[in-house]
Amino acid sequence: MVFTHELDRSRHPVGTRLWGICIGTWLMGAVAVCMVSPRTVAFTLPVLVIALILSHVLREGATFDAFPGVVRLSAAALTFGAFALLSSAWAEESLASLTAAGAAFAWLLVAIAGIALILTEPRHNEYHMAEGLWIGLMAGLAYLLVEILSEQAIKIFLYNALHVPKSWLRPPSAFTWAGGRVVAISPFDLTRSIAPVALLLWSALLCLRVTAPRNNAVLWGWLLYALAVAVIMVSEHETSKVAIVVASLVFMLSRWNATAAAWLLRIGWVTACLAVIPVALSLYRANLHTAPWLQLTAQHRIIIWNNTAEHALEAPVVGIGAGMMYQLDEEGAMSAQRKDNLPANAPHAHNVFLQTWFELGAMGAALLALFGLSLVEAIQRSARRIQPYGHATMAAAMCLTAASYGMWQAWFLAMFALAAICYTLAIRVNAPGA
Repeated sequence: MVFTHELDRSRHPVGTRLWGICIGTWLMGAVAVCMVSPRTVAFTLPVLVIALILSHVLREGATFDAFPGVVRLSAAALTFGAFALLSSAWAEESLASLTAAGAAFAWLLVAIAGIALILTEPRHNEYHMAEGLWIGLMAGLAYLLVEILSEQAIKIFLYNALHVPKSWLRPPSAFTWAGGRVVAISPFDLTRSIAPVALLLWSALLCLRVTAPRNNAVLWGWLLYALAVAVIMVSEHETSKVAIVVASLVFMLSRWNATAAAWLLRIGWVTACLAVIPVALSLYRANLHTAPWLQLTAQHRIIIWNNTAEHALEAPVVGIGAGMMYQLDEEGAMSAQRKDNLPANAPHAHNVFLQTWFELGAMGAALLALFGLSLVEAIQRSARRIQPYGHATMAAAMCLTAASYGMWQAWFLAMFALAAICYTLAIRVNAPGA
């Protein structure tokens, strides 16, 4: 249970803060657990939003004034989601396409609802949620650091103690068995757990500004940042390493000149959306997929990106329909060719910008560009002292979408929805009067 030193306890006794305490505790657990098993966020986030709904409905005098404004700010995102739904009309497997786009649209609605509900919460409840965010992140990071340094001793112990069946553990190649017991787990098994760190870090640091123990925000902020960097750098998730470095540089640039940081993000996002195909083709034609100084996984990504870009040119205007890359992979169309002894197939492009071109074409890419620009504009509306944290979060998100997971994966979408809600919470507790 979390309690914040910022509250005037005479005006806000525990009884008036129960929902804030409960939601803050749930958020703390959700953030920590998503770094143990990231797929859990697809369950914990809807529960969080349901709790916010109950808090709103049961609170006397609560209004829905924030909802229209959030919907207006989300117009670009809703348009992109609507176009993804529409793409099922020309997809070869319409039902599969509609299912993928529909699930993504549902996560978008969850994010919008969560943001609007956070904006309606009283300040004393938001303090508890803010504490829950950074405490949960710190607990999750501590767990990850122990797991990485001990070669996942905690998981190995629990799997064996609970006699977890071999068939339950995925992917099978990540686990080494001997005598019916797990004896080793590949470090790659933790890569998904690392992904949320760079995305949630900046919101947690912003929350620490006003909820740090003994008002020592600087010390606690550096401790949290150092722990996050340490975990990411000793992990096997290369994309997160790029994300934390880029986000940190953007943060420093924004502290010096927020306008320059915003323009850098705008240019970077639009370039990633509209120029990703020639860039992907150029990387392969420059033979970077054979460069000895690149890791094997990076070489593999360049081959996948080239293969995806070539296929994207076959339907450049509206694409082949949301979620159809998975269908093509199952049918072998994407995996038919192998290049330079590395597989060219993948169920997704490991690049949201490329996958958008492939499945939604130039129209989808243009709408995605507008979506990103709307996010930057939303960040610019916040107070000057808050903007660096938003810019860093956006930079981390760009890196994770550029070289990470598939755009229709439920946990991946839920992770970004959670990040948006947490950033809104961080802005609220730092608002004037906080």
